Amino acid sequence: MRMRQALLAACMALAGATQAQPAPSAPALDAQAVYARARHFAGLTGQVVDLAQAHAHLRQAAAFGHLQAQVDLAYLYLDGNAQVPKDPAAAFHWFHQAATKGAVPAQCMLGDFYLNGWGGARKDAAEAVRWYRRSAAASDPCASRAQYALYRAHAEGTGVRRDMRVAIDWLQQAAEAGNPRAQRALGRAYDRGEGVARDPALARVWLRKSREGVAPHDDHEHDMPSFAGPLLFKKLAPFAPPAKEPSP
Repeated sequence: MRMRQALLAACMALAGATQAQPAPSAPALDAQAVYARARHFAGLTGQVVDLAQAHAHLRQAAAFGHLQAQVDLAYLYLDGNAQVPKDPAAAFHWFHQAATKGAVPAQCMLGDFYLNGWGGARKDAAEAVRWYRRSAAASDPCASRAQYALYRAHAEGTGVRRDMRVAIDWLQQAAEAGNPRAQRALGRAYDRGEGVARDPALARVWLRKSREGVAPHDDHEHDMPSFAGPLLFKKLAPFAPPAKEPSP
């Protein structure tokens, strides 16, 4: 009898523990399904392209709170496409929504919006620096872009006290992470002895690295080739080999 009671108590405890595990909510499941439909209509499944349907599903998923959908929707409004016109105010809204939930690309872009006063954001360099710092410390390809922005802020005294030592620290981090703008700036710094001891050999190293390719998330056009149209190809155009001159 005692064994049966003990077994019954154990089963009840196990059932309680199972019930305590929160199951995904219906809106969360719906958001993921709707986001998958948005990607499908954007052509990412290789089957169909319907930009109007992609936009509608993306908005719905973002409204349900799907974080990646909010980021994608913000980039879509930032860049626009054949179906969706650019809308900086809507882009700012969705970047802000996603940034406050921890989306690193959105945090970096929010820094740009506050720095430049885009989309109805107040122009606030100190607020921009705060968002850049949050994204610069992350383990994310966008971090190097924020690090480069912090280099410029400290080098120019924009939103923070001017401090070339701190500026060069951020520049070094961005360059080592593969950001070509940072690599070029660091090469020029070594060439001119600005903030660092002049070193022509290191200058050549970093300038050469800056010409080797394009870093991920060098600017926002890298982030949304699927929803925002062929911006990636425009971005890569300057790095394409020059056309050969016709033979005389």
